[in-house]
Amino acid sequence: MVEYKQNFNALKLSGVHKKPLNVGLVAKICRVSKKTVLNWIYKGALKAFTTFGGHYRVWPGDLKDFLVVAGLDVPFQFVDERKTTFLIVDDDTTYAKLLKEALCTRFPSADVIMTEDGYEGLVLIGERKPQLLLLDLRMPKLDGFGVLEMLGQRKKDDSMKIVILSAYLDDETRARLKGGMVDQAWDKSENINIMLQSFEKLLHGAATGKPARRRPPARVTTQTL
Repeated sequence: MVEYKQNFNALKLSGVHKKPLNVGLVAKICRVSKKTVLNWIYKGALKAFTTFGGHYRVWPGDLKDFLVVAGLDVPFQFVDERKTTFLIVDDDTTYAKLLKEALCTRFPSADVIMTEDGYEGLVLIGERKPQLLLLDLRMPKLDGFGVLEMLGQRKKDDSMKIVILSAYLDDETRARLKGGMVDQAWDKSENINIMLQSFEKLLHGAATGKPARRRPPARVTTQTL
């Protein structure tokens, strides 16, 4: 089951695009054919991403940027929801809910999505493009390592930061994570306020366009892999 916490003030707006747009909807907004939209995407003029199922999606903010650059006078209202979206993938619902409440308190305007299923997490990553993925390792069906493996098969996207939260961060586990696509790894027993401070710095680095760090800070007791 997926659980959301969203900015309900934004949801009250009518006729405003907030979610990623499929090719058909972009074509309708721009009053062109789907083929034309696909050509824009293929040429790199219109920024798009692919879902886990291989379908193109366009964030409203990216469409607006394209319209401005292309000089197209198309009425278009949107709310950009990309700035603060967290995805928690963890079957430990007690810990996940505690973490969600802490995130909502520290980032009151953010969207926090929570799921217990690794497969569902992959779908949500494709649909919602979270800035921060908080991933447990030991889960039924598809565990955290499986999620990382499937993410690694996709086109690299450094805009999403990946943080491992696990109660089983032994030396062997850290060795498996080292050198991969994980930005940080934390033991669940760590003080949650310390983790939130680190998440904030991680997101700030992404927002300012600093190069992605694929190795964690040198804190031996917490996130060092």
